[in-house]
Amino acid sequence: MAGPVRAGLKKRKSGHSRIRNQNTQIRNQISPVMQKVRGLLPQQKAAQHLALLTDWPLSTCQKLLCGERRENAEQLTVLLRSDFGRDILFVLMGEARPDWFSKYSKQLDVIDANRALKEVEAKVETLRAEVFQ
Repeated sequence: MAGPVRAGLKKRKSGHSRIRNQNTQIRNQISPVMQKVRGLLPQQKAAQHLALLTDWPLSTCQKLLCGERRENAEQLTVLLRSDFGRDILFVLMGEARPDWFSKYSKQLDVIDANRALKEVEAKVETLRAEVFQ
């Protein structure tokens, strides 16, 4: 008689444990910085791209991009020094707009406008050369 009772208890216990484990799985929220990095990287194999960009282990990149791990100061420094640095800085600043950041932002706008102007001037010169040949 003891055999069948144990088998029944074992089935109930494993089912109970399985339900409890499913309910306790909580997804970590991905930090705003990593959300931005994810948006800047290609959709396919984002962790591999991040690993190549930063020289971090692939597992670290996977954990950062899925929210399992938060980025530390050293990792933020690497990201700020990367090609995505400007975007990362704007995410880190959030809604804060101290004077220096406002000036910096305006200077970046001026630089972008000058770059666009140079591109248009180069295109005009190319078209002029084609017309007057």
